[in-house]
Amino acid sequence: MAISLNTRVNQQVSLSPQLQQSIKLLQLSNVELEQELAKAAEDNPLLEFEPNAEIESSLNPSNERFDGFQNYWANSKGTQDEDDDWGERYERIAHKQTLLEYLEEQIHLLNISPQEQRLISYMAGCLDERGYLLDELTVIHADLGGHSTEEYSRAAIESALKVLQTLDPPGVGAKSLGECLSLQINRILENKAEDAASWQLANLIVNEHLNLVGSRDWIKLKKICNKPEDQVLKAVANIRSLQHNPGAEFEPETEHWVIPDVVVKFKQGQWVAESNPNARPRISLNNEYAKILKENGQNKIDGPLKQKMLEASWLVKNIVQREETILRVAQEITQRQQQFFSLGAVGMKPLVLKEIAEAVQMHESTISRVTTQKYLSCQLGIFEFKHFFSSQLSSENGGAISSTAIQALIKKMIEEESRSKPVSDSKIASALSDQGYIVARRTVAKYRELLRIPPVHLRKS
Repeated sequence: MAISLNTRVNQQVSLSPQLQQSIKLLQLSNVELEQELAKAAEDNPLLEFEPNAEIESSLNPSNERFDGFQNYWANSKGTQDEDDDWGERYERIAHKQTLLEYLEEQIHLLNISPQEQRLISYMAGCLDERGYLLDELTVIHADLGGHSTEEYSRAAIESALKVLQTLDPPGVGAKSLGECLSLQINRILENKAEDAASWQLANLIVNEHLNLVGSRDWIKLKKICNKPEDQVLKAVANIRSLQHNPGAEFEPETEHWVIPDVVVKFKQGQWVAESNPNARPRISLNNEYAKILKENGQNKIDGPLKQKMLEASWLVKNIVQREETILRVAQEITQRQQQFFSLGAVGMKPLVLKEIAEAVQMHESTISRVTTQKYLSCQLGIFEFKHFFSSQLSSENGGAISSTAIQALIKKMIEEESRSKPVSDSKIASALSDQGYIVARRTVAKYRELLRIPPVHLRKS
C-alpha cells in the first residue's frame, strides 16, 4: 500500500467565544438579559452589577409601579399637553403574532405570481385557529363566485391548498386530524427519516385506521396491518409524537409587562428612536479591581485572574454593542414607518427583514434576533419590533398593503356602520374586494376578533 501526503484547502467558519456571547446576548429579552448578567456577576468578581428595579417590578407589577411607569412615559412625550390620556395608552404590549400573519409572511416569500399569492392568502384566511380547513372547497369556490375567472377556478383553489399545506407549521391546511398527521409524516419522510419503515406504517394508520388508535385496539390494528405488535406500537408512538394542533404555538398568551428598549419621540418634524435609559443594563467593571489591574499592568496578572478580566471586558463591550445594534435597527424601522407613528395602523407599510438588514448592513438572522422580544414605545402604545414587519396583501392593481392596515380599514368600516344595521364580515370582505384587496370572510372575522370587536349580531342595537 502506497503512502502519500496530500494538501487540501477548505473553508471553515469558527465562532470565537466573544462572538458566540454577542449572538447569545442579542437574542435575549430585557428580563432574560437581567438574569444572565446577575449570574455572570456571581461567577466573576471583576463585574459589578446593579439589578434594574424597573425590570424586577415588571415581573410582579403593582399599582405604584404602574403609576410611576405611566408618569415616566408621560413626561417623555414632546406634545403631552395635547393628550391628557397619554399614560393610559401603555396598558398592553403588542399582540403576539397570529398563525395567519405567520402564514402570510411565508406566502409573501413564495416565488409565484401575485394572483397565486392572493388566492393562497385567501385560503390561509379560511383556516380555523388550529390551522384546519373546515370549509369545503366547494363552499370556498362559491364564496369566490364573483370571480369566475381561471384565477379563482376550482383547480386553482385545489392547487393553492396544496401549496398552503407545504408551509410551516407542518400539518397546516388539513381538513381532518388524519390528514394533519399525514402531512407531518410526509414532511418527515421527505427529509429522509432514519426509521422510514416505521413512519410509513404510521402514515398508513393515520390515513385508514386512526379510530383504532383512539380506541387502543392494538390486537385488531396488528391484524389489519399484518405487522408484529412491537412495530405497530412503535408506529403509534411516532403518531403520538406529532402535533395535533398546528396552531398551538400561536394561541394567545396571558399579557405581561415589559420595559421598552426604545422610545420614539417627535422631534424637528419627524419621528426618531432613542434608547430607553430605564432598560439599560447596569453592569460595569469593578472599580477596585480595575484600579489594581491598571496599577500593576496586565502582563503581571496571573492566568486565572487575567481570564476573568478578559471575560468581564468582553461582556461589558458586548452589552454596549447589543444596545447600539438594537437602537440602529429601531431607528431604521422608525424611519420607514413614519406614517404609522403619525396615522396609526392604517399608515403601516409592508416591511420585511431583508430591507432592514440591507439598510444597516447586517445579516437577516441578526435582524431576526434583534426584533424578537425587543419593544418600542411610542404615543400609540408599546409594540414588539416584529409588529412593524407586517406581511403584505397584494391588490388586483399590483399594489400592496400591510395586514395591519387591512385591520385598520376593517375597524374604520365598523366604527362608521349603522347601529341598527351593522355590516357583516361578508360585506366587509366584499367592500375590501371593491377596493382591490381580496380578503377571505374568515380572515375578516379573525382580524375583527384580534381587534376585540364583537360579531354583527352583538353589535346590533
